[in-house]
Amino acid sequence: MFEILAITLLIAIALTLAILEIFFLPGITIAGICSLVFYGGGIYYAHSVFGTNGAVITLLIAALVTIVVIIGFMRSRNLDKIALHTEIDSVVPSPITPDIKVGDTGITLSRLNPMGKILVGPHTLEAQAENELIDEETPVRIIRIEPNVVIVSRLDRDKESNELKEQK
Repeated sequence: MFEILAITLLIAIALTLAILEIFFLPGITIAGICSLVFYGGGIYYAHSVFGTNGAVITLLIAALVTIVVIIGFMRSRNLDKIALHTEIDSVVPSPITPDIKVGDTGITLSRLNPMGKILVGPHTLEAQAENELIDEETPVRIIRIEPNVVIVSRLDRDKESNELKEQK
């Protein structure tokens, strides 16, 4: 009688750890490894006490009970109570509109470090600073347009570089 109780306890612990591993713990954790050890221990103990037939019967019963419990847990409303019910409402930035041209000026809405948002006319765009970090509320000029991002530089830096070119 004690042997059957010990085997049942080992299989029950293994089943509990398997449920934890499958539904609550991401990846392969210590619970999954311990579950396999307890299943193996229960079946090995059944083999040592009841022989090969006892081990095969224990294995079949353990497999059947495990499948029934997992399916029952999946169909129960307990999983719905703990499930995450949020929706993703973010969007991928849209391509640059045709009325945005190289040379247009705007102002940064966020710090370009090196990516951020800029305002060009009525459009808010994803922008990338070319070779520097640009603080927010800084005037910028579009120097290149790519499918989902515009490359900008600080407007006062453009004026400085143009003045240097004119002097040469």
